Amino acid sequence: MIRRRLAHAASHASNCCTPASSQSSHVRLPLSTIISNSLPSRSIPTNSRRFSSLPNDDDNCQGESPAPNANAATTTATLRHQRPIYVAATRQHVGKTSVSLALVSHFTKRFGTENVGYMKAVGQQCLRVWDEPVAAVADDDGDEESSRDRGKYVVIDKDVKLIRDHFQMYHLQYSDMSPILIPRGYTKNYLDGKIDQAGQMADIRRGRKHCGNGNTITICEGTGHAGVGSVVGAGNARVAAELGADVVLVANGGLGRAFDELELNRSLCLQYGVNIAGVVINKVQPDKFEQTRDYLAKAINQMWTGPNGELAPPILGVVPDRPYLGCPALADVESHFGSVLLSGSDHRYRHYDVGSNVQGRSIGMSMITTDLAAFLRTMQRQDESARTLFICHATRDDVILGFLGEYRRRTRRGMPFQSALVVCTGGDDGMGDFDDDDMEGGLCSEVCEMIEDAGPSGPPVLIASGYSPAEAAKEIRTMTPKFNANDERRVTRATEHYEPYIEFDLLLERTSTVIEVPDVESAIA
Repeated sequence: MIRRRLAHAASHASNCCTPASSQSSHVRLPLSTIISNSLPSRSIPTNSRRFSSLPNDDDNCQGESPAPNANAATTTATLRHQRPIYVAATRQHVGKTSVSLALVSHFTKRFGTENVGYMKAVGQQCLRVWDEPVAAVADDDGDEESSRDRGKYVVIDKDVKLIRDHFQMYHLQYSDMSPILIPRGYTKNYLDGKIDQAGQMADIRRGRKHCGNGNTITICEGTGHAGVGSVVGAGNARVAAELGADVVLVANGGLGRAFDELELNRSLCLQYGVNIAGVVINKVQPDKFEQTRDYLAKAINQMWTGPNGELAPPILGVVPDRPYLGCPALADVESHFGSVLLSGSDHRYRHYDVGSNVQGRSIGMSMITTDLAAFLRTMQRQDESARTLFICHATRDDVILGFLGEYRRRTRRGMPFQSALVVCTGGDDGMGDFDDDDMEGGLCSEVCEMIEDAGPSGPPVLIASGYSPAEAAKEIRTMTPKFNANDERRVTRATEHYEPYIEFDLLLERTSTVIEVPDVESAIA
């Protein structure tokens, strides 16, 4: 009887029981790991929906009464069933991936990489990768899926590659981590009945099973706000419900607007019966850090406390803004303009503070409208740490050659050169577009050859085709840089910046359920 109870309780704990202490070795933790001392012994407010699925003595005993045991109070073990954590946001570009990086970083260090899962159930920005096989996983009938033994090319969301590669989560397959993608045309195909809703959910469940199999904890990253994907039946709130996950809502700093956006997204979570584990407030102005934290906490407690006194979700973290993380790298500029660096490709992941529209300063972005002599004076007055993104029109051969000449002058003197040049080929600035056969991409072929001769280690130069300098400057200043798996510096800095501001113990308490099961060894003894 005791063994039957233990087996039943363990099946409800799936395979996500939190270990008794932080683990650093990359080994699978057993399902029956006892974790009574893994977290502070505070009471955990839990949605009643969660308790409905837990085993009870009436279901297990089936009319039989266990034999009296004088030591019954001392023959139970405490297990903690950990639910998936779904990172959603109030809108696009508010920091879901940054928060996900911090969560995965902390839990891989705490439990070991092999015991942490990650997936992005619904993705939009795609890339093609080779998916190496991992150990076969038994399907629902107990048969191993032999198709998983073969590697293949797959199309996945770009954030999946970022997380898997950065944290070396090689126990997971790309295809499981990114089960659904919504490229151009997907919505029309869905509405035309070419894509099956049941098939979508089956793919998500399959990914969840494989990404969570044997893991202590699984992080699921959403896409956009809670309603994104609803038109194809795969909105964030609905997907979180399908996964049985608890949601962490991420919002940008502020008070009125921040809470209004949180309230809108909360309503969708409530509609699908999804528990909100807590809130993370991101990009908070440092001088308003305490004010934002205190007043948003008051607003949430006043507005979200249940009618019967149910506690409102806590604020799990308040993260101050760090401007560097919003500075685009040259790779971002390349991607935005659909261009490729003609020279200086070794510096593709160099970042520029384009928010500073400078004239003669050592950082920022500068549109060149002066003559060559004034431009050269500007460059030569900059110190060795100067990092400016210059912008000019393709007709300014003098500026382009002056830029290359200043690079060579500094190189001969052993001085660093960190500036870059964006060359614009057209637009509405009166210059007109180019149709000369002697021009390559809007540049004189001889000048273009001189740029390319500088090579990968030379000064970064790229072309913004069809843009005037003013238009290009506006595009660069207003773009939202995205994480790139190859931009290790930005990924590392973002992780290090976010991690200290999140209350991980509280998050684990809010997303787990304590289960008491008989301690077989003690009972036998």
